[in-house]
Amino acid sequence: MPALAHDSTAPPPGHDLARICPRCRAAAPEGAGWDACCPEHGLAFVEARALAEGNQDPLLGATLAGRFIVLSRIGSGSMGSVYRARQLAVGRDVALKIVRRDRAYEPETKARFEREARAVSRLKSPHTVTAFDFGEAEDGSWFLALEMLEGETLGERLRREKRLHWLEALRFASEALRSLAEAHAQGIIHRDLKPDNLFLARVHEPGGERELCKILDFGIAKWVREDDAPLDQLQTLAGTVFGTPRYMSPEQAQGGPLDARSDLYSLGVLLFQMLTGRAPFVDDDAVVVMAKHIKDAPPELDEAAPGVEIPAPIEAVVRRALEKRPDNRPASAEQMLSEVEQALEAARAVESGVRPHVASSDDLPESLRVARRRTFVLSGLLVACVVILVGVGSTRLRRPHTFAPTLAPTNTSVGALENSVSIESVDSSLAAPRRSPPDSALPLPSATAARSARPALSAPPKKPGTKAKLATPLERRGNERYGRFE
Repeated sequence: MPALAHDSTAPPPGHDLARICPRCRAAAPEGAGWDACCPEHGLAFVEARALAEGNQDPLLGATLAGRFIVLSRIGSGSMGSVYRARQLAVGRDVALKIVRRDRAYEPETKARFEREARAVSRLKSPHTVTAFDFGEAEDGSWFLALEMLEGETLGERLRREKRLHWLEALRFASEALRSLAEAHAQGIIHRDLKPDNLFLARVHEPGGERELCKILDFGIAKWVREDDAPLDQLQTLAGTVFGTPRYMSPEQAQGGPLDARSDLYSLGVLLFQMLTGRAPFVDDDAVVVMAKHIKDAPPELDEAAPGVEIPAPIEAVVRRALEKRPDNRPASAEQMLSEVEQALEAARAVESGVRPHVASSDDLPESLRVARRRTFVLSGLLVACVVILVGVGSTRLRRPHTFAPTLAPTNTSVGALENSVSIESVDSSLAAPRRSPPDSALPLPSATAARSARPALSAPPKKPGTKAKLATPLERRGNERYGRFE
């Protein structure tokens, strides 16, 4: 079933469109109220455009469960359809998700539908779609009434714009984390976060219009605490994988036990895609994508989006969320939200040229404290090695050449030092920028001699008659077709 709970083509309030009976096409009397029905067929008058776009759907104009008038069809999927309906008791428009009658009696379909209804009915965050009603219609169909949203999904936005500015991406991620924080506190894991399940809703307020990110579709959500939620077929199949491969956590791809940190990994994948325009792992084969989540390191952001400037603190947040082991990710949605907000503050400070507030070491996550300590240790070792080389070079220059001993090549050469100590391997959000020393920092004769004396162990011997092959940069390949996993 489509996760959409909106009508992006809805006419503005007050816009009058002709209404007709879906059965006999008789026009509604002038001045008829919104709940007026055809006297002959008992069906509500609906807009002629909605009837044409709905391909004469038999539910149009019908009253469902005695309390919803079906006005138009928004979308359809394998499980059923989503309609715009009018709730009679309060006179408001809702998005009505209705399971197809031929699938309403399938235990698995019913379990999924009930799960979504129970999940969203517990959640009150403005960043979660609101549920108003749930029940069974006269013909045995199941329905779920959700708030009507105007706008588009994140998937639609990304298909149109490819990627988002980091300010916008972090705002959407922050709002999604607020929804997840409440869900996780209720013991609910979403398990299917993807672009089409994040909705960018237009909210009309007295001061103007603003955009709000909301999480949709808790259809395969799982309760961590099963005190008041009976087990069903979706939860008793041990080792079964549910979700969308492109956005799965490694433990989810392996069919292992899940907790809130699995959703945080999926949100990290979404944040990666918002920033770069592509998911970290893509392939035509779902199994290959799942295997990459399990064993492959995600690409660097500048590799996925060459030429796009993404501040280092933001990249650090993304990479932490994409850690393979759950213990290395943020412990909760609240903690990840705090890290996102700190990264946003640091990135804004860098752009404005204002020095950001530096938190104490106790305020940093353990992984970042370890990275900072490694930075200090490696920096100290590098400085010590450079000082030693400078001293040795200066001593050799001062000695008469006739007494200079012949030195055998050693692994303490400048080249060997560059290979064994790499400042770039330290978290770039914490390490100071690496600057090349001026020409006078190292004695040129000594440095040159050291480079020429480097043992030729890094390249294999060439076979006779073989031409040397020039080194070329590694080629990046990726499949950008999204439809198969969405």
